Amino acid sequence: MEKGILLNKLTRAEEALRKVVVPGYNIDVISSGIVSKLRISNDGRKLAVYLNFSSKEPACLFRRFISDTVWSTIAENIRDTLVNISLFDEVLVLDDSSESLLIQLE
Repeated sequence: MEKGILLNKLTRAEEALRKVVVPGYNIDVISSGIVSKLRISNDGRKLAVYLNFSSKEPACLFRRFISDTVWSTIAENIRDTLVNISLFDEVLVLDDSSESLLIQLE
């Protein structure tokens, strides 16, 4: 797939994720750094979303207070948002530090 098309899909995914708000906070998952990176397959059919559960940024204190339940809700909201834009056949939500799979949609 052309690089321009892949870039467009990544941009649209990022724009959609900017609408996913961290429950209890007035900040989205992109601006907060919770989504640390997005990776798209060469054919543009798969997207991997990496979540950063621990911040290396000392100014980012709110992550210490987010419970496991809220983390699960965030991951589910990310998946649901990406499903709704119908750009990818497969979406993986992964823990950035361990690269373990949190949620997969096929």
